[in-house]
Amino acid sequence: MNTRIAWLLVGMTSGCAEDACPYGNTPLGTLTQWEQTWLDAGGAPESPEAETLLGEDGLQLAYRDWVPADWTGEGAVAVVVPGAGSHSEPYGQLGATMSELGVYTRIIDVRGHGRSVCESVLSCVDPAHTPRQPDDNGQYYPGRVGDSADPGQLARDLGDHLSELRDLWPAASQHLVGHSSGGGLVSRYVEMAGARGLASVALLAPYNHPDQPQVRPAAKVDCSDTSGTDFARTDTGALGDALRGNPHRYVLTLHKGPALTEPLDTLAYSWTASQAMSTTDPEGFWRAHTAPLLVVAAQEDALFDPMETARQAGLAAGPSEYVEVTDTSHMGLAWSAEVATVVASHIRIHPTAR
Repeated sequence: MNTRIAWLLVGMTSGCAEDACPYGNTPLGTLTQWEQTWLDAGGAPESPEAETLLGEDGLQLAYRDWVPADWTGEGAVAVVVPGAGSHSEPYGQLGATMSELGVYTRIIDVRGHGRSVCESVLSCVDPAHTPRQPDDNGQYYPGRVGDSADPGQLARDLGDHLSELRDLWPAASQHLVGHSSGGGLVSRYVEMAGARGLASVALLAPYNHPDQPQVRPAAKVDCSDTSGTDFARTDTGALGDALRGNPHRYVLTLHKGPALTEPLDTLAYSWTASQAMSTTDPEGFWRAHTAPLLVVAAQEDALFDPMETARQAGLAAGPSEYVEVTDTSHMGLAWSAEVATVVASHIRIHPTAR
């Protein structure tokens, strides 16, 4: 059996009690005290208005730019890629803090996420009302929620953002930042395109590839027809259909719990998109990571083991730095002004591409 598929089947049981099937009350683990206080106070600061970039197939790719007050076009530009299912708005704390520290910060809505979606093959007019768990007929169209035309398309979209920013600000250095599966997409981009032209890369609790043994041992499955973790469930029947030639079937569902689910969250992923947000080679992609690399882990991460994340950071071909943030969960990395400060500092000490 292919090792990638084997990972997806880890922990599958032969049967379970009917009442064991719900994913539970805290699928991402308990929030830390500061995270709960942050949410209770309103969460992320208000975001700039969304703008769009025309994708290769005509899809309007949404993004938000946080521009430093004294921006002259000669500093650092960072593109931030949110994690699985999320979009730019919940990452507003990173954008606000990094821009206050002088980094022009673009946070994107990955194709099939947030406002980079279409309601159907016929309608792309109101992304805010697009169903986030649409019918799984396997029919692809540009902007289909949690889907892409092919596994490389999301990385090409990321390259289009970098190209546009290079045209806008030719004197600025360019940096990539990815969180969770967004880190996987950043690593896939580096694997495909190389790190040339990037002054630095930052990965926040990255999920680079499903064969990397970094998911905590507590990962479990509740029902015989699903596998994975409390956060991401694989429908093994749909997976089998996808592997037999229908790669646009939704094979993955995401669960954050009602209190943490945003209206624009993407809650279903096709097989194609799940591949698109990870690298092709479990460990070989690190050879392409030649730009100065920062890897950040969360001490209270209920999904990923910080020790394994630290080991992975040491595989990069270029210089790498590992930082573990205390009293912070997997979600909290995207909400943390401290993390934003660490990333901005890393960017500032690497002002030019190697």
